Amino acid sequence: MVNKVYKLGSQVMEKNGSKHNQVLMSIVVCMPILAYGTAMGWISPHRALLTGPDSPAGEPLTDDHVSWMASIMFIFAPIAVFVFGVAVDKFGRKNALLCSSVPIALGWAVKLACAQPGALVAARALIGFGSGGGFVVCPLYVKEISEDSIRGMTGTFVIFSQTMGNLLVFILGDLLPFQTVLWILLAIPLLHFCICLRLPETPSYLIKCGRNEETAKVLSWLRSLPQDDKRISEEVDRLIIEQTTSEPKFSPKLLFTDKTAVKAFWVALIVNLTREFCGCIAVLVYASHIFEEARKDESTSIALSPNKQSILLAVVQILGSFLACQLVDRAGRKPLLAVTSLFAGFSMCLLGVWFYLQSIGVYMAGWVPIAALCVCIFADASGLQPLPFVIMTEMFNFQLRGTVATLIMAISLGTDFALLKLFAPLIASIGYHSIFWIFSFICLANVFYLIWCVPETKMRSLEDIYADLEGRKRTKDKKVVETNHV
Repeated sequence: MVNKVYKLGSQVMEKNGSKHNQVLMSIVVCMPILAYGTAMGWISPHRALLTGPDSPAGEPLTDDHVSWMASIMFIFAPIAVFVFGVAVDKFGRKNALLCSSVPIALGWAVKLACAQPGALVAARALIGFGSGGGFVVCPLYVKEISEDSIRGMTGTFVIFSQTMGNLLVFILGDLLPFQTVLWILLAIPLLHFCICLRLPETPSYLIKCGRNEETAKVLSWLRSLPQDDKRISEEVDRLIIEQTTSEPKFSPKLLFTDKTAVKAFWVALIVNLTREFCGCIAVLVYASHIFEEARKDESTSIALSPNKQSILLAVVQILGSFLACQLVDRAGRKPLLAVTSLFAGFSMCLLGVWFYLQSIGVYMAGWVPIAALCVCIFADASGLQPLPFVIMTEMFNFQLRGTVATLIMAISLGTDFALLKLFAPLIASIGYHSIFWIFSFICLANVFYLIWCVPETKMRSLEDIYADLEGRKRTKDKKVVETNHV
């Protein structure tokens, strides 16, 4: 099976190696997250059809039906996180990755077969389950196949894939019929499943299974180096040492018995929760209202249909995600995350000011919320969304990585559900301006937390990262080769 993989690239081994196979494989691995992005954005271009007189369900869907369709994914995704958290260490990264595409494909198939409200809600529950698994497996898989110099960039592919999914479904929903869109979206998880059958297991997991020779072959293909190259044998040796010092398993008890690992866990959890509470998800859900308010001002040049508005925001997301891919391994995780948090905080504050002035009858230009919204979404995609995933995978060894990813993703997805459910009632009680000021405060407070409490993880070993967390002095002039071993 693995030998077939090496024929896919048809590349000539270079003396210095190549990163092309790692990048290509990382893109393919993240296809379940692409499918998640299409599922998240699917309601937006089809809401009018589903709730209108020509609904494919035979009768218009109610707002309650739409609400459950939007939120049900965040109920089943945390469940999947725990299931896949165990499976990823017990059955391997590749098998867990294959399984994540099955419920996603079933979900789209159910939508094709029946458009009744109950069937649509059940379908989105299936998609949510598969997507939750993808958010556990994909970051781990990408981290374990990528070498240090590009793992920041490949780590951003998780969120880049999600934003690509959003843009894809917005464009498809604006141009193609309802059923045609469903067939295209069904093809994505099916294609991913077929491709992944030919991909190898990660080197770390192969070492765990005692398949050292196969590990060398996989590393040789990933690095585009001869199998007998000294760098390949050195990397295999490091992975063997890692395995002898830490047996991977889902064990929260093991995590919380290590004081330094607990500190690292809280750091990773807080930066991930800030991603959820920065408000960008809620802003995307309620973006149409902001655009509509801005269009009331005749001086603004923004006059787009709801679908075109969604496409505009998705394009801004793509640009931000692309920038993150380019900068994460140059600027570092901590500076880029701090800068994007700062910009998101100021844009949220500006949105709050605009809504407050509108509520008291004071005029403010209609382009202001549009600009603030675009800055917020751009900052979210270029730092706040992708970088917490990168930091999460770099702050723990192979033994704890699966456990940490499982716990943090379950908490984060549960937070998304609560945020989307509570957002509308909070708007009714305290107003848009207060909500946006709360989001702004969280983003700006995150900047100070990053500066004082979060260690830089770029090209650093766990020993150095944990030295920062413990307040110890780091060893100087030490060449860092690998960051996932102790």
